[in-house]
Amino acid sequence: MVRLAPALLLAAACVTAPPRHGKFSDLSRVPGGVAACSHGVPEPVCTRCHPERAAEFQRVGDWCPEHGIPESQCLLCHPDLTFEPLPTLPEGTDLQWLSRDGEDVAELEPLAVKGKVTVFDFYADWCAPCQKVDRHVYGLLLQRKDLAVRKLNVVTWDSALARHHLAGVPGLPHLRVYGKDGRLAAHVDGLDIPALDRAISEGAAR
Repeated sequence: MVRLAPALLLAAACVTAPPRHGKFSDLSRVPGGVAACSHGVPEPVCTRCHPERAAEFQRVGDWCPEHGIPESQCLLCHPDLTFEPLPTLPEGTDLQWLSRDGEDVAELEPLAVKGKVTVFDFYADWCAPCQKVDRHVYGLLLQRKDLAVRKLNVVTWDSALARHHLAGVPGLPHLRVYGKDGRLAAHVDGLDIPALDRAISEGAAR
């Protein structure tokens, strides 16, 4: 089983307290080549440069009330934010959402895809490290045909999904990797891309 050391978990995972901020939308993601403004945000979408755009971010819940800007642009809360869109995945990519609003999902093992490595990705819209996992996993999906990804949006730690599957989990992101044989290969807690890659390699060898 792949586990992070406790000290690293605190540094790399979103803490388990309920989120105090808004969610991340795609409104701040801009294709490459757009210059950043003085706020470090792509100029066309920056709400401090373009206050008239604030309402569209607020409508979708992408707002940091502490700093009065979109959560997806708040470099004070998330200094490692990136604004590049996720890669476009081709039709037929094995990526599915099992839970979008925290609704419960039955046991995971029967949902693992036999003959593929299946990554069950527990995430939340307010979790910045989860977005970094997305970027890496999307890249893997472009490279590998033996990978299936199943997304599960926790929403809050009180959701039915979290209560069922995440008891004792220290934070998000949390991933469970099942091998091609349909059996659990590893848990990966926190933003630990090397551990995730090792788990996928182990699962592929089964």
